[in-house]
Amino acid sequence: MKKALAILMIFALVASVAVAEVSIGAWGRGIFVPVQNSGADDADNMTSIQKTWEGMATNSEPRIKFSVNGNSDNVGFQFEINNDGAAVGKDDQQKIWVKPVDMVTVVMGRYFEDTLRGNTAFGSFDWIRAYGNDNGEDITFTRICSGADNKNWNSTPTGFLVTARPVDAVFVAVNLADAYGLTEDLFNKVQVQFGYDIDGIGLFRAQYFSRDLAGDADGTIEVAFKLTMVENLYADFGFRMFTNDDVGALGAAKEKDVSAYAKYSMDAIVLHAQTIFKLMDDDNAYTFGAGVDYDMGDGIGVQGDVHYFNDIWDKAGNGETAFTFFAGVKKGFSNGLIGAGVQVLSAEDTAWAIPVRMEYWF
Repeated sequence: MKKALAILMIFALVASVAVAEVSIGAWGRGIFVPVQNSGADDADNMTSIQKTWEGMATNSEPRIKFSVNGNSDNVGFQFEINNDGAAVGKDDQQKIWVKPVDMVTVVMGRYFEDTLRGNTAFGSFDWIRAYGNDNGEDITFTRICSGADNKNWNSTPTGFLVTARPVDAVFVAVNLADAYGLTEDLFNKVQVQFGYDIDGIGLFRAQYFSRDLAGDADGTIEVAFKLTMVENLYADFGFRMFTNDDVGALGAAKEKDVSAYAKYSMDAIVLHAQTIFKLMDDDNAYTFGAGVDYDMGDGIGVQGDVHYFNDIWDKAGNGETAFTFFAGVKKGFSNGLIGAGVQVLSAEDTAWAIPVRMEYWF
């Protein structure tokens, strides 16, 4: 009997290992800038090492990041750690998830959920955004975040999220962000998403969250449509409005945002186009840009983009219109890349930088 019980326990252990696994992944990127200049009178040339999303002449450290993931049929976890500048800290995800039934997932902790998120990243967005385009994934449809400020990449509080797929074409999510404080205030930081995949045509998305993108206590409504019916074409269109007419991301009354992105692939060439209009009572803020990627083979790629920002957008922070230009080349490997380029930001002054980019993924 004891032998039989031991054998059964071994079989149970083997079976549990077969459907559950713990894996380690990693991603990181750094930008070395041997020379850059703000373009101001008598400005010195500067050298720095920094992250893609930091400012001009910033000297910090690259993003060094790894994640540990536990997955089974019904239960899992994920935590991400970065080691920027030899200082260990938490990164985007520290969460527990449970699937009580196949169609429902419950998440607790610090998290981002990108199922319906827009993706408009190209060109200079992956290099030095301060010298180029800093409008990326969220312009058409904003991701779910465990913090009440959906655009906060620095300090994200914990939350409680329920997602469901009642059928393959439908995605629904209810997110209770920043779930700490008075119970009566719990739904003051709620985010509700709905997505419907229209077979052969495209993906419709809508959401409401009770905070605007500037972090004020006012709601935001977004709708978006991603066109998928045209071969080799990725096109995404978004509309955003605030429930309080006196609040907007630029502090202007009655702001409404209209955005669009398109990507067209043909053999070795990929073409990109992007625009955002912030419609307001008085002057409107807008930006538009275009880019191209060319695959030369053997892992070598050439890319470039140009962008225009009007004076209301105030890209350079001096009330002037601004143009940005980027051109670069990169060499890809199975688990990363290295590349170099040139970036120019022309407004009242002409700033420029020579970035060297290194990136890994495992």
